This record gives sequence, C-alpha cells and structure tokens, in this order.
Amino acid sequence: MDKFRMMAQILQSNQESFMNGICGVMALASAQLYTSFEFNCPCIPEYNYSYGISMLVIPPIWFFLLGFVLNNNVSMLAEEWKRPVGQRRKDPAVMRYMCVSISQRSLIAPAVWISVTLMDGKSFLCAYSMDLDMSEFGKNVSGHGLSQEDLLRTLAKIPCKHIYDGQHILSREAATRYICCISQVKRSAYCGICHCLI
Repeated sequence: MDKFRMMAQILQSNQESFMNGICGVMALASAQLYTSFEFNCPCIPEYNYSYGISMLVIPPIWFFLLGFVLNNNVSMLAEEWKRPVGQRRKDPAVMRYMCVSISQRSLIAPAVWISVTLMDGKSFLCAYSMDLDMSEFGKNVSGHGLSQEDLLRTLAKIPCKHIYDGQHILSREAATRYICCISQVKRSAYCGICHCLI
C-alpha cells in the first residue's frame, strides 16, 4: 500500500511530465497501430471514397476523444466550471487556457495518425483513385471507347494491383505514384499547419 501511495505522490508532483508521456505513448501507439493494420481497398466505385476517407478521419477522432478523456485537466476544468462564484469570479482566460492546453495534448495522437496515413498513401490512393485527371498523363479517354461508368470502374481498381485490368488505358504504377505524391504533399502541408499551431 505504501508503494502505491508513493507512486501516486510521484505522479501528482510530476503530472505535467506524466501527461506529456501519456500523449507521447498514444502517438506512438497510433503509429504502431497503423503499421500493423493491413489496409485493403474495396476497389468498388461506390465504396472507395468512403472507405479511404474513413480510415483517414475516424481513428483520429477516436484518438482525440481518448486524449481528451485521459487528460487530468478535464476534471479541473469541470470543477472550475461548476464552482460557485463566491468571493472570486470565474476567469474566462483560465478556462480558455485550460481548454487550449487540453486540446493541444489531445491533438498529438490524431496528428501522428493523419501524418503516417498520408505518408503511407494507401487510404488516400483508395479514396481519390477515381478522381484522377487522365489529361495529367496525356491520355485521351474518348480514344479508348469507354463509357464514363466503365472508366470509373477501371480507375477504382488502381489500388488493387491483382485485379487492375486497365494497363492499356493508364499505367497503374504511374497513377499510383502520382496519387501517392499528392498524398505526401498534403502531409507536408498538414505538418506545416500543425507546426504553426504548436
């Protein structure tokens, strides 16, 4: 019991460092979770976009909420909010500072997830393979005699190399590299924005 009490005292005295450590562990866990996850695009025009974007958006929302819940300042913020006015009035600057502090720490793991996801490019490739501009590759779509629906079906198969059958229309490798480059440019812009906020 004394060891538990001593551990609790250490954590209370170093709670700022402890919370930064938890945020760091969550960020590492999010990156590790992504690398262990096998992303398979459905390669169906109706599902590619929603599946790819959901892999980019839903886990960061969960990591943000988890970071918000695990932050010890949330209880202090709630106590300050519920506290009767009494002799001392509630200071909105303190409330703003606490909200910003909580949000900054909670955004670390989602930022790592989005950064790793965009750098990998698989979910971005899945989501945006159908939006590929064929003129970027010097291709004329009408010359191949494909309807718009057949073209979308072919472009949706770009992430799946084992079923892609449109090499005569567009090189899968060139399209994949092009979309992954766009993904990495977006990641660089995203990291620049995150760096400015911190």
